[in-house]
Amino acid sequence: MKNKNSILAVVLGALLGGCASDVQVQTELSPPTNSEVCCSDFTQFPYAQLNDNEDLKFDIDLGSPVGNFTTGNSHFAAFKFSDRSGEMVVTLSSLMIDDSVFAPEVIFLDEAFQPTKTVKFDDFKVQASDAFTRTSYVERLRIDASKTPYMIVYTPADELGKAIKVDHPAKVRAKEFGEVMPMVIDPVYTNRLGGRIELEVETLKLRPYRATAAVAPVAVAPVAAEPAVTTAIKVQQETQDFYISAIQKAVKSGDVPKALGLLDEAKALNVEGAQEAFVRAVNAK
Repeated sequence: MKNKNSILAVVLGALLGGCASDVQVQTELSPPTNSEVCCSDFTQFPYAQLNDNEDLKFDIDLGSPVGNFTTGNSHFAAFKFSDRSGEMVVTLSSLMIDDSVFAPEVIFLDEAFQPTKTVKFDDFKVQASDAFTRTSYVERLRIDASKTPYMIVYTPADELGKAIKVDHPAKVRAKEFGEVMPMVIDPVYTNRLGGRIELEVETLKLRPYRATAAVAPVAVAPVAAEPAVTTAIKVQQETQDFYISAIQKAVKSGDVPKALGLLDEAKALNVEGAQEAFVRAVNAK
């Protein structure tokens, strides 16, 4: 039984390590030039919209836009998380294919496109291949999309050309089965400009929104007005003469607004004859 497991481990390792590449990886090792930079700041980056939950595979290559980062120029891919997502888990994998791999770094931005978190290349771990996945750099993060709605994936320029040796898949399987290590050569991968990336997004909590409901006007039952109590106020003759004379002069001089203002005051003081004086003055005018 152990011999069968050993043979299975070797065969599986050969299949995983020697199958044909399914991605075209750029073999140049020089970072893009400044003239290739597409955008002057993060607000101008092209962001792809993500759903609440995603499972994407995409390439970063010479056709990808170029940005300027603190670690140098790099081709990149940028994403915007769903407006519905709050707390979420983001898993990013960079696959090792043939002899090449993309060494990823990630920047998370707030709503003002200001960096709030950077996941360095050193934070990524090497995950061995199995029957379903390739050997890859992997990092799993828990973030709040309401605070960091944007994500950019790129590679640091100083990692280009560096090589990494990983255990051959057959050795990994042999360790799992407790078998003798097979005589195989461990593959070596070089960090290059492009590669195949896998992105998984899982929303754990939806972002809460407080809806502002339209407030309907409250119907108020009409209240019967109490009869006004009129108190007769005796107006001095001098006051009456003053307002009637002033109203007439204002109309005669063409200052009707002033005359109307005086008329309102006269009415408030219960000056008799003010209304008639105004009408006669207007008719005379």
